[in-house]
Amino acid sequence: MNTIEREKKFEKINRGCVIFYFLFSFVLIAVYAVQRDGYHLGISLGTLIVPPAICLFYRVFRLKRVRQLDALILAFTFLAYPLGSCLDLYRILPGFDKVAHTLSGVFVSILCLILFYALKPGHRIERQDFPLAAMFTFLGSMAVAGLWEIGEYLASMVVGLDLQRVALTGVSDSMQDMIVCMAGTLATLPFVKRLTDGKADLITGAVTAFVEINLGKE
Repeated sequence: MNTIEREKKFEKINRGCVIFYFLFSFVLIAVYAVQRDGYHLGISLGTLIVPPAICLFYRVFRLKRVRQLDALILAFTFLAYPLGSCLDLYRILPGFDKVAHTLSGVFVSILCLILFYALKPGHRIERQDFPLAAMFTFLGSMAVAGLWEIGEYLASMVVGLDLQRVALTGVSDSMQDMIVCMAGTLATLPFVKRLTDGKADLITGAVTAFVEINLGKE
């Protein structure tokens, strides 16, 4: 299946996913409104911004839509935001936070790969790219993990909530978050090899589609 065929397939998939995403968000909003839970109502209202924000991103940077990438963005956002924060699974379900941070390593690695080819002269995906692309992806993903923990620390000072559970775990929670993120990043590196070898799957297909649709072939 070539890029055009995969994009057409994911366009249909995304349409259903967006509808489900909005329905789920509206249910959350209705439930928290009835319960008069101002905090969860507020963050649930924020979920409605995500799909339009994806569209706005493409418009601002004058990019063409990449449906395979959209699907990955929406899937990860749904896991981390409506489920994790709004439904409070980070608190209710043990280990959910670590699953989300592991998958964040995978998700950010995909974005780092796209950035790598956006910066690479000619933007061509070639077999010899693997060592440099893998290193760029690993270091980029780990930099984001570190910046995320710094952001959580600064946010906790502003909102007055112990977002990193320092009182309960000391530095363990933050360190474990970065470790599992690294695990997710390392798990993605074999897909970098598949990408440079010209093989398509859920991860490599999104990167290849972005390169072909928005960066062209020079």
